[in-house]
Amino acid sequence: MKTSICDYLDHLNNETIVRFPPLRFLLKLDVMDLCDAFPELGDLIHKEPVKFNNICNEIFFACLKSTENEYTQIIQASQVAVTIRLKSLPRVLSRSTSQSRCGNLVTHFGLLLNISKLTSNVFHSVWSCPEECEGNELILHYIPKASPKCSLCKSTMFENSGLRGCGEQVIATFKLKNTLLCKRFTIIDDLIPLLKLGSSYFIHTVVLKQTVAVWSLEEHIMLHVPPTFSAPSDIKDLYAACDSCPLRFIYCLASSIGVNVYPINCFMNAKINLLLSLSSLKSHLCTGSAIIHFLAAGSDTGYVSELMRRAALLADRHTILGLSNTVVETALIASSGGVCVMPLPLKVYNQKQISTLMSSIETGDINLEVGKCKLKCAVWGQGMDFKKNTLCNIGSVFGLISRGDNQEAEDDLVDFTLKAAMEPAMTTKEELQALKDVSNYIELVAGYTVIVTEETENVLRNYFLAARKEKPKSVSVKCIEVLIAVCMTSARLCRRNATNINDAVFAIWLHVSGLPSPRFAPEEYLETPANIKKFDKVINLFIGWLEQFTGTVY
Repeated sequence: MKTSICDYLDHLNNETIVRFPPLRFLLKLDVMDLCDAFPELGDLIHKEPVKFNNICNEIFFACLKSTENEYTQIIQASQVAVTIRLKSLPRVLSRSTSQSRCGNLVTHFGLLLNISKLTSNVFHSVWSCPEECEGNELILHYIPKASPKCSLCKSTMFENSGLRGCGEQVIATFKLKNTLLCKRFTIIDDLIPLLKLGSSYFIHTVVLKQTVAVWSLEEHIMLHVPPTFSAPSDIKDLYAACDSCPLRFIYCLASSIGVNVYPINCFMNAKINLLLSLSSLKSHLCTGSAIIHFLAAGSDTGYVSELMRRAALLADRHTILGLSNTVVETALIASSGGVCVMPLPLKVYNQKQISTLMSSIETGDINLEVGKCKLKCAVWGQGMDFKKNTLCNIGSVFGLISRGDNQEAEDDLVDFTLKAAMEPAMTTKEELQALKDVSNYIELVAGYTVIVTEETENVLRNYFLAARKEKPKSVSVKCIEVLIAVCMTSARLCRRNATNINDAVFAIWLHVSGLPSPRFAPEEYLETPANIKKFDKVINLFIGWLEQFTGTVY
C-alpha cells in the first residue's frame, strides 16, 4: 500500500489535484492463509464481504492521510478504493447459487462459453453543482441512472466528463453446473486476461442491491492421478485374464459400451474407436496429447448413432449438434472437456456447419468473432452412402474411419431386436458398475506420459509408406498422426509408459478396417467375433498379411 500511495503522491501537483484523481489499490488475498493467521477476518469475509471491503478502504485512506505530503489533506475518501481479489477460497466459506442473498459471498462453478467485445467501464466520476456551491463536488464510483442533487441548494448536478476514470469490461457467458440456463457476469480490468473460452472457473461474486460484483476468478485445472494408484479390482482381473495383450484388453473394455442396445459382438470396431477417443480426450486434458476424433461410415449408421449417445455418457460433458443446436462454434466450446456428438448423418448438416467443423478439427482452433480458442473436445460423427471421394476427403481430416453397419451382423441384430421387443432388457447393477469402472479407469490412466519406441515407429512408417503407394487418396498425412495417437492411447490403457509392436499392429488393424472398399487386407482378417479366441486367430492372420504387405513386423 505504501508504495502505491508514494507513487500516487509523486504525480500530484497544483494542476492535477483539482481534477480529483482516483487512487485504486489491488489487494490479493489468500483466504486459506488469512483464515489460519486471523480466523475472525476469514469469518468476516464469509459473512459480510462488503463490510470487509469498506474496512480495507478506510485503512487505505488512513495510510494515505498519515503520509507526509502537502496534498494529503485535500484528497477525499471517495477518491480512494481497494479492489479485493480472492484465491484459495475454501468451499466451506462460500455459498452456493441457491443461497445468494444481498451482501453474500457466493461461488459459482461454470464453463466459459462466450466473451463479448471490450467496452469501457466507468469506476470514477466527478459531479459538480451549477451554482458553484463551495466544496460540494461529489465523487461516485459509477454513473448513476439519474443525476444527483446538490446537498446545499438542491440543484441538479452535472458531470465533469473530462474527469472520468475508465477501465475495460466484457460480458462473459458461463454455463453453470446444475443449472439449465446460462448466466452472464461483467468481468473488469485485471480479470479479463484470465478468461479462456472452453475453460472452467470458480467465480467468486458478491451480491449487491442491483447487481452482482465479480471479486475473483480461479481456473479449474485437472490434476492427473499419480501412477501408483490402484485400478479397480475387476479391471485388474480382466487385464490379467487377457495376458496383458492390448488388443484383447481393449476389446473386452469396449464391449461394455451399449450392452443393452445391440449384441455384444456387433459394432465392436466402432466401440473400440469410441473407447480410444474417450481415453485420448482425458489424456489431452492432463498431458496435452492428441485427441482421437470419431467418424463412422457404412450403409446404415443409425445403429452407431445410438452407440455414440450411450458412449458420450462416459464423458464429463457432451453436447448434441443437431437441428435445434445449429451453431457449431458454440457446440464445440460447450463440449470442452467432453464430446460433441453429431447423431444425424453428415449429409443432413449444411455446408457451413461441415466447413466450420472440418476447419476446427484440422487446425485445432475454433474461429470466433473475438479471436480464436483451442479445440478441447472430441468430435463424433457418422454418415452413410458416402461417395468414395467424399469419404476420403472427410476421412483425411478425421484421420481414422470406423466401420459402421456393413450388414455383416444382420442375423444377430434381428434376433436381438425380436427378443428385446418380447422381453425388454433391464440394465443390471453389474452392468452399471462395469461402465462406472471403465469411466474411472480411463480417468485414472489419463496422466500417463507415453513415448513411442523405435520399433513401433518403424512398423508404422513401413505401413504408412506402403499404404501411400497403394492408395494415396485413402491414406492422408493425418493418418500417421492418428496411428501414433492410437498407439499411445493403447499403451496408456495398459498402464505402460512406452509403446510396443502390439500397439502398432492394433492401430494399423483399426485403420485398415475402416478404409473404403476394396481394402488392403481380406475381409476375414478384419472381423470382430464375439469369441476372444477367434479374435486372436483373426489378428494372427492379419499379422501374417501385414508382414507380406510391409516386411518384417516382429
